[in-house]
Amino acid sequence: MNDRPRVHRRAAAAVLLCVFAWLAAAGCSGPAPIPVPAAKESAMAWNRRGLAAEKRGDRDGALSAFREALKIHRSIEDDSGAAVSLVNLARVHRLGKELVPARERIDEALPLVSPGDALFPEVAFEKGKIALAAGDLPAAEAWSGKAVAAGKGAPSGRMLNLLGRVLLLEGKGGEARPRAAAALEANRMAKDSAEEANSLRLLGDLAAAGGDRPEAEKLYLQALAVDKEIAESAKIAADLRALGAAAAARGDAERAIAFYGRAAEVSRNGDDPEGAAAALSEISRLRREGAPRER
Repeated sequence: MNDRPRVHRRAAAAVLLCVFAWLAAAGCSGPAPIPVPAAKESAMAWNRRGLAAEKRGDRDGALSAFREALKIHRSIEDDSGAAVSLVNLARVHRLGKELVPARERIDEALPLVSPGDALFPEVAFEKGKIALAAGDLPAAEAWSGKAVAAGKGAPSGRMLNLLGRVLLLEGKGGEARPRAAAALEANRMAKDSAEEANSLRLLGDLAAAGGDRPEAEKLYLQALAVDKEIAESAKIAADLRALGAAAAARGDAERAIAFYGRAAEVSRNGDDPEGAAAALSEISRLRREGAPRER
């Protein structure tokens, strides 16, 4: 049996580490820890509740918990703790496609951290994600670049993935490829399965953009295998749609329709009607027009 840890695609997990990182007293070894003040312990508990709510899909519960944590942090002028809560709030709003409040929350967090602060890479990363969601590629490149420059250790692969994706969207495949390769290596070293799959998918997109369709399909299949291990429905559907597009580009309409059909089924059962509609639309197009013959 594969012993790959089940690491879900939740940036919240990395931010949760930050929640504890700013409290040196929470260390596991060394001298007896300094007691954590009751207010900080309460704020940490609210952050944990928010992360748990987000994981189970309770968006309103997550927002409520993170707001309560933010209120406590602000009541004791704990800037680091407030920044963590603001990043968490920004992420939940972004994932809910509420970009205005997402931008407001992350902009509140920025003055609370300096470029040398341990929390800065997370703030810059979320700022880059929000810019990407808004379609502002120059800003997304700038902030993801800052996150990469400041980020160290396990989160670096996630940040390299973001920068690589932005560069690809900007048509800078030559610059994106080494970032994606470095991201894959970092994520495998960190045993971050979800981000490893993202790296593989990004490399597949780069191969497809460069016309190397067999290599793209190989990479998408690798990403699919990882995403199935960690049971990420939305990412499984994305892999299958990418495989469908690769097969269509190779002129194999039958194989493409099969992949898109699987993607539609996954999305339909994963409560993603938009993903299902996108896959079904491609099936209709292929049945109507067929796939171009590969040259």
